[in-house]
Amino acid sequence: MPSDIHAFDRLKKYPQAARYWPALRDFVARARPHELHRINPLYLAERLRWGRNETLDVLTYAVAENLWHLHWEAYCPACGGLLQEDEHLGALHHHQVCRACGWEGEIALDRELAVEASVSERVRRLPLSTREDPDFRRKVQSRLGRLPALALVNRPLFRELLGAQTLPSDQSLGVESMVVFFSDLKGSTALYERLGDAQAYRLVREHFTVIFDAVEAEGGAAVKTIGDGVMGTFFEPQAALRGITAALRGLDEVNRREDLRGEDRLRLKVGVHMGACIVVTLNHRLDYFGTTVNVAARLSDLSRGAEVVVSEALLQDAAARRLARSLGEIQPMETTLRGLSRPITAYRLRV
Repeated sequence: MPSDIHAFDRLKKYPQAARYWPALRDFVARARPHELHRINPLYLAERLRWGRNETLDVLTYAVAENLWHLHWEAYCPACGGLLQEDEHLGALHHHQVCRACGWEGEIALDRELAVEASVSERVRRLPLSTREDPDFRRKVQSRLGRLPALALVNRPLFRELLGAQTLPSDQSLGVESMVVFFSDLKGSTALYERLGDAQAYRLVREHFTVIFDAVEAEGGAAVKTIGDGVMGTFFEPQAALRGITAALRGLDEVNRREDLRGEDRLRLKVGVHMGACIVVTLNHRLDYFGTTVNVAARLSDLSRGAEVVVSEALLQDAAARRLARSLGEIQPMETTLRGLSRPITAYRLRV
């Protein structure tokens, strides 16, 4: 099968990739073979001077069109040796044993699992003798580190276009640290009664758009909708606070534009927690479960509307705590959440 660099023209159908794909095509045409085989996406971002999220999204488009393909790799946390590799996420085993040093344990998407990418042979054939350069790989890894697999898995575009990259129904993968939020539109049932189904539904849909855009702008993901609410995730607590704050302010703008007053105002209840969780396949999509997810959901129930209830775990991050204080008033409270045996400290944040 002859190589065809013009296959990148297939990316024209994605408007979001319009400003990026020509540069990726030109890079593939001129790059050395070892820059295109099992390459760290962070290296592509560096060479093309793109942000990490933009790079991952353009790669996702390219993978969806069979222009690139992914490599999922599990590494030993003790000796750094390669435990397993595959082109499909679902083929990786959550429990691993290192033959080199004897380490045994569960692997996590944000810790032991990394992702790399190679250009497809349909685009450019890479001679076997020149595509492998161990010194180059070591230098890239030393300078940039590995890209955690979760960085790609948590991108909304990955979930939309590469949904087939799921786990077997009886398997899960751990996440060592993830920020999880739940939002709910306060008084939405009464809103339908007061405004009528069509008008209320239009506003609910607009509120979803505001949340999705604000979350994705900060590198988060809206994992799913639950009634008139959203469950979402972020990598970093500061990004979570910025994204959720932007969503609250976006709803304020909708209220002004639509001249919504009093009980008709759109008011968001939000709960945020940070901790470990697991990733599973549910309804043919990757989803998150565990105590961290449950606590975030319970915290959103405590919100009185137009405020965020955050856990102490989130604000233990010094940068997140400084950011929270700069955003608005923080009110600590002791509370016992349904399903938990001991009380926890949480904070009301009004922005």
